[in-house]
Amino acid sequence: MSERKRLWASLPTITFATLALAGFAYLGNYTRFMADDYCSAYYAERFGLLRSVWYWYITWSGRYAAFVFDWLILTKIPGPYGAHFVPPIAIAAWIAATVAAIYTSLKMIASRSIVLWVAIATGTSLLLAQIILSPDIAQSYFWLNGMRSYSLPLVILSIYAFLFQWILPRLKSDKAVFWVSIIAFWLTFANGGFSETYAVLQLVMLAFLTGLRWFANGRKLDTPFKLLASATLGAIASMIVVALSPGNALRKAAFPPSPGLIKLLEVSMEAYLSFIQKILFSPQKITAFMGAILVSAWAGAGYKNEIALHWWTIPTQVLGGLALSFISIPLAVYGYVEPPPARILSMAVFALVTFWMNAGFLIGSWLAGLVRSPARLEIGLIVPASLLIGTAAILTLSYVSSNQQAYIDLARKWDTVDAQILQARAQRQPFVNIPKMNNWAGLDRPSDNPKFWATACYSKYYDIQVFDPPY
Repeated sequence: MSERKRLWASLPTITFATLALAGFAYLGNYTRFMADDYCSAYYAERFGLLRSVWYWYITWSGRYAAFVFDWLILTKIPGPYGAHFVPPIAIAAWIAATVAAIYTSLKMIASRSIVLWVAIATGTSLLLAQIILSPDIAQSYFWLNGMRSYSLPLVILSIYAFLFQWILPRLKSDKAVFWVSIIAFWLTFANGGFSETYAVLQLVMLAFLTGLRWFANGRKLDTPFKLLASATLGAIASMIVVALSPGNALRKAAFPPSPGLIKLLEVSMEAYLSFIQKILFSPQKITAFMGAILVSAWAGAGYKNEIALHWWTIPTQVLGGLALSFISIPLAVYGYVEPPPARILSMAVFALVTFWMNAGFLIGSWLAGLVRSPARLEIGLIVPASLLIGTAAILTLSYVSSNQQAYIDLARKWDTVDAQILQARAQRQPFVNIPKMNNWAGLDRPSDNPKFWATACYSKYYDIQVFDPPY
């Protein structure tokens, strides 16, 4: 397939995926403070940056980077009345970082005139599959506390992937490699502080990639290996800091004792199989997943005989995706003593989609070297890929259409109730009764019990006793 034909072939996929992602960004623009957001903002404002991080570290968890986010985003820029910009900006940044990372990777393999278009098609398909396959889209991407713990570190990881690919060919001296290795250490250390689950996933993923690089490159300690090894050390340091938080024990005391190893694995495997089953039997999820893999295979078919493959390379990517997508579950089961909240599994989705799409790319390149007509192979890949991504996009836009009113209604109610509470406080009233603040994320709302945690968070944040109707 000529370069011009590949450009035109990529446009349907780009259009469908971009429209669907724009739909998600549109929904995210209607987010408002909910549940934990109020306590996060209250303590960040009350204690300031360092004291609030330390307060949460000794009383709740070791998520030091998440608490920095709370101080910066919930109270400073953009603050409580600009928080609705955060989800759409995060989605846009994720698209840009993913496309940039893929673009630089493809340029390193071989320069093509339409590399950018192939990267956009592959990157937008990856992100569409990432969001659609996540079991709880609302809590993983639109609720601020959930987004900053389980999706934001993935956005930052995508930025790191781009920086890694971009800087590699520019490192010409040992001194440059040394200083970039130091930076890699601190970058992964910072990113590991967003959540316990991500800290574990980051460490295992980087260790896997470091070992894979060492083994595939004849056990040589080359520049990519050194950067990956330094990043792995940063991930180890972040996990140690997160694990040593005194708040972990205090929070764990509120849950039943952790299960034994056999029970832990049993519950984890049941949760993982349920996660896979929901992907396989959901038309929206399976079309997005298969479409993204086929788009990646189509991209790989354009690099015939330009990628060195070992017999184990593709199986390692497939099995690695399965193993890494599972690894985030046992830790959550250990903490919750039950299947983890669905929002956590956005990280499992990331590992599965990323590694399987990489496997798809390698399969496409391998097949192009086997068939007589690579052009026909590319057509046979991109046509069904476009149809699958188009189907997933239509189902996504239907999802957006059916849910948008709930998001709009809550945003309007939140704005009204926020003004009501502020007026009551200005009038020095002892308390204020507000309407039911049920939300599309299924999170706890305040009640008539002043000791209920959600009621207390609202009241502390607004500095007035807030009451909601009883459950």
